[in-house]
Amino acid sequence: MITVQAARRLEPSRLPPELLRSVPRDVRLTAGGFAVALFAIALAIAALVSAIVMSAAYARSESDRQLRARDSRTATAEVVQAVTRGEEPRRIVTYRYEVDGRLYTGTAGLRNRDRRDVTIGAPVRIMYLGSRPQTNWLIGYEPRRFPVWVIPVVALSLLLAAAAVARGVRRQWVLLSEGRVAQARVIGTKKIRRDHHTAFRVSYEFETLSGAKQTSRLEVGKTAPAIGAVIPIVYHRDKPQWSAAYPFPLVRPVRSGD
Repeated sequence: MITVQAARRLEPSRLPPELLRSVPRDVRLTAGGFAVALFAIALAIAALVSAIVMSAAYARSESDRQLRARDSRTATAEVVQAVTRGEEPRRIVTYRYEVDGRLYTGTAGLRNRDRRDVTIGAPVRIMYLGSRPQTNWLIGYEPRRFPVWVIPVVALSLLLAAAAVARGVRRQWVLLSEGRVAQARVIGTKKIRRDHHTAFRVSYEFETLSGAKQTSRLEVGKTAPAIGAVIPIVYHRDKPQWSAAYPFPLVRPVRSGD
């Protein structure tokens, strides 16, 4: 609890009264906190769904690979169309071939380094499935297998992102619930550039309950407090270097009538 002596030192009249309650304080998520928490849940669900979907894609890719290995046939096709498309021009070739008296067509986009003759009427070597003659590919352009390494990379990346977002919410929750309140004095501001906006890095100094001086900093948007201004902050009782300016964007104390 905050002692009477400490409360006098902190000038309670200049502090939000909800911060002067005994700890642990009752805390709730703000509207922004709910949105962030839902985002973390969505990321975790996306990790699970992506792992399931990509595992199914890999299984299907592996099944197709095995089918090609045992059922592929080779044939000579005739080029019926060749055009150049795209910002980085690629030759798109359409060819025709015959299996058991029936005609089939296929299309392939050639790599820039592939200089084979694809003028209309030129022969090209292709492969097709004996059980599904309409499934075909130009030799050298075999269907790629689904990369199995993508599954853990994507799923773990989403899980780590979810954990990072949830950790941010939890840190604010713990700090506001159990932290000590203090008045901090702004000792410096610095204008910084972000991707699409300008912000300010604000340095502040405060005195802990033991009388020790502690400095920290925060980032604010368009308007920075003046040097010498006093702002309320909450700091961790065991790790004073962990502090944040009040109010918090993701959590708030429970007020009367909530």
